Amino acid sequence: MTTALFHSLYNRVSAACCYISVFLRNEKISEGTGFSIRPDGQVVTAAHVVTGRWPIRAVDYTDPNTRIYVKFAGIPLMEYRVVVCGIIVEVSSFKGPVQLDEALLVPKTAASSPMPFIAAVEHPPALGQEVFLAGYSDELELPFDVARLVSPETNGVPEFLQALDKGYMADMTGPLIKRGIVGNVRRMIAENTAENIKVECDVFYVDNSVHAGASGGPVFDGAGFAVGVITKRATTSVSQRDYPNLIAPSGATVGLGLQPLAFACAKLNSNA
Repeated sequence: MTTALFHSLYNRVSAACCYISVFLRNEKISEGTGFSIRPDGQVVTAAHVVTGRWPIRAVDYTDPNTRIYVKFAGIPLMEYRVVVCGIIVEVSSFKGPVQLDEALLVPKTAASSPMPFIAAVEHPPALGQEVFLAGYSDELELPFDVARLVSPETNGVPEFLQALDKGYMADMTGPLIKRGIVGNVRRMIAENTAENIKVECDVFYVDNSVHAGASGGPVFDGAGFAVGVITKRATTSVSQRDYPNLIAPSGATVGLGLQPLAFACAKLNSNA
């Protein structure tokens, strides 16, 4: 890919990426990345970004004291609500329900103009395909580490720091984009024949690692189509005699295909 093409791809995808911060009353409980898939600002992210923990508990996103703030670069801060969080399928032969780490959010108040977005496709990336990962990873630092240099007592600084806490880093840094090759793809099928429910989801591994904060960001192809969502860093055991349970990042990223969200939305529409 030429520099000019990458520039164009970065600008398009970064405009559609958003910084998500979740507060319970006045305490921040989670933060991460999301991306808009429609001009109305509908956002896809990882479910654990919404709740701040895994597995997903409904009380975490249904608590009326929870506030979800979404910040796109150059667009005022918006408050969002949950449509789907942690797609759950009961399978009779399993010991417990299957949870998929994906969420769908919509603005509480409709946007006044069309939002930047990247179109999503349900088919997963292919084995060996080059893909890109985007997110507000904690690898990113503000220019000159300004958040640490400013004095909290200075006029206007407390408001500035509060704004940063709610996602204004999106305006100051933009997301970090990495590229990698899909090194493994596996299809998971959760089926409940009694209720005629069947959910397919592709789990894939990309040979590049993201860090905290990038969860919920898009996995996208060279044409700029979202093909999945970042869920976590892959890990591996590095156990030693004195530390038998030691786990470390493996250098890969785990992504989920977007088929479950299409399933969840179809189910919601059928129940409406």
